[in-house]
Amino acid sequence: MSLARDAHKVERVTITLVPRADERTLLQIPSTFNRLERTYAWRTSGSLNYMLVPTRISSHEIKVDLFVDSLRKGKGHIKNIQKTVQDFVNAKIESEWRGLKLESISRASVAAPPTSQIVRGTIEEILGASFER
Repeated sequence: MSLARDAHKVERVTITLVPRADERTLLQIPSTFNRLERTYAWRTSGSLNYMLVPTRISSHEIKVDLFVDSLRKGKGHIKNIQKTVQDFVNAKIESEWRGLKLESISRASVAAPPTSQIVRGTIEEILGASFER
């Protein structure tokens, strides 16, 4: 995945999720990959734009880069990104990412999200994992 030179900068947080001891079946890998366009897509949740890009998947842990961009600018801008991400991840674990539990969330850093089209197989296609819809 390459980054465009003048790409819009957003906050990036790495989330580490682990399978629960009682859940060793096929888990849903958190991702916003769009199979038709072969790129990672932006989704919206409340006042948050987000993109989920899996970076490491093993039987012990799943690492996902979460790119976050606030829909509100100026006064309504997200002040505490860590708390916002924590709440977002906890809500997803309760609803869509069952079988996973949160291990850690890294500090937010400024980054450019991936923008180019993926020509070869993605980590999701290689693993045959299910996708967030």
